[in-house]
Amino acid sequence: MTSNTSGSSLLRWQLISFASRMGAMFLGIVQSVVIVRILSVAEYGLVSIVTSVGAAFGVYQHLGLASGSTKEISTAENNEKVFKIFLTSTVIRYLISLPLALTLFILAPHLATQTYGHPELVLPLRIFSLVMLVQGVQSIFNAVISGLQRFKRLFLYQVFIALCSLVIYIPLIYFYKVNGYFYALLGFNILSSLVLGYLALKPLSGNFVFPAKEEFKALFKQILSISLGIFLVKIIYTYWNKIGPLILGTSLSPEQVGIFSFALLYSGKLMSVSDSVTDVNLPFLSKKFKENFEEFKQLFSSNFDKVFAFILFAGGSATYWVSEAVYLVIDKQKYAGSYDLVFPIIFAFIFYSIVNIVKSSILIPAGFIKEMILSFILMFFVTILSYFGFYTLLGPLSSMAWGMAFGSFVCATSMVIFLNLRLGYKFLNKSHIVLLLVIYLLCTANLPMFSFIKTICYVVFVLFYMKLLTHFKYLNKGQLGDYLLSLKHKNVKKS
Repeated sequence: MTSNTSGSSLLRWQLISFASRMGAMFLGIVQSVVIVRILSVAEYGLVSIVTSVGAAFGVYQHLGLASGSTKEISTAENNEKVFKIFLTSTVIRYLISLPLALTLFILAPHLATQTYGHPELVLPLRIFSLVMLVQGVQSIFNAVISGLQRFKRLFLYQVFIALCSLVIYIPLIYFYKVNGYFYALLGFNILSSLVLGYLALKPLSGNFVFPAKEEFKALFKQILSISLGIFLVKIIYTYWNKIGPLILGTSLSPEQVGIFSFALLYSGKLMSVSDSVTDVNLPFLSKKFKENFEEFKQLFSSNFDKVFAFILFAGGSATYWVSEAVYLVIDKQKYAGSYDLVFPIIFAFIFYSIVNIVKSSILIPAGFIKEMILSFILMFFVTILSYFGFYTLLGPLSSMAWGMAFGSFVCATSMVIFLNLRLGYKFLNKSHIVLLLVIYLLCTANLPMFSFIKTICYVVFVLFYMKLLTHFKYLNKGQLGDYLLSLKHKNVKKS
């Protein structure tokens, strides 16, 4: 496969990944709205208690195994090796999931009656413990499908299962209320596991070869070492993402925390772009990294330019139109105090999008786990130090917003430095800085809401931005249209 063909294939699957995520997200929003309408506030509160308790137990069962397994499967020599990796990852998962699920099942009466004072939660908590067992293997099945680059089936599954979720949840919740939610959760996860299992294991039929004892030990150690590193940075990211409400909530009113949290929620939607990219990049580029590093660099740089340009455009547009978006969807004044916070938090997620892409596309394929962990630790502590450093000058809300932006910037910069030192590879250049400055200027524009001049200025910006992209050769004339049309071609390798 030539570099140009690889680049077209990579971008095509990224676009499909983004579209499938948006479709599943839309269906999820519809489902959430219906559930909230069916349940009373008190019933929804009980559901939230059980899901929060379950999440507190469940977070420890993942261990980053999905990403670690995907990386190993994508570079496996044959399907026999793929099955051995799948089997080893599944054993690791259930060595953790079984004790956690059993603990939740046993503690359910105590948690329901003594901790929360609602005996009716015993059954939902015990159902959730069963869900943890059924759910445990899903991410491993997912890793097999992604690692084998069967993206078409995976993305069709995402939309299909979101539709099934609507059909399963709504009638059960309507008739059985709180218990119905957890009946639906269990049924949904059983269906998900069965479908994913079929999609993952069918291509491996005839290759179900169990690893020898020594081979199992080697795979166990290899997968676990990668997965633990990924798990650690996921924990750091989770706390970094929640650090604003956690710290601000200790000294500010709920209303002020709500203002910050809304800006965080609005800006965080930008992550859907890089998340959809990493779904494809991890298996696709892990294989390319192992096969041909020079071709890998060319492929990644070309693809990164396009993704980076789109992330900047999306982030800049979201900031420019924030007041109009909030006014149309929610209320003009309710969250007006969050508008100024969106600017720095959007930039925090722009820089973190770079981190997210580099992590999945280069650091994990290269096995640079220590460098990845160090970069995330820097992000976390620089954010905290910046918050206290800016506090007197900017106040609590703005100092936290800019602290997050500075922290993610330092994280991205440290990764760039590590890659230059370890691989001699630079993928950022002056063109990226120019685009970043252009978006920065767009975000600083303070024009009247819904004004004609604001619309005209945005149109001028879009034309200028597209001119820059063609000047920097991120896109050739008509290239984007060609990529979109290529989604319809039938000469794509069958999944």
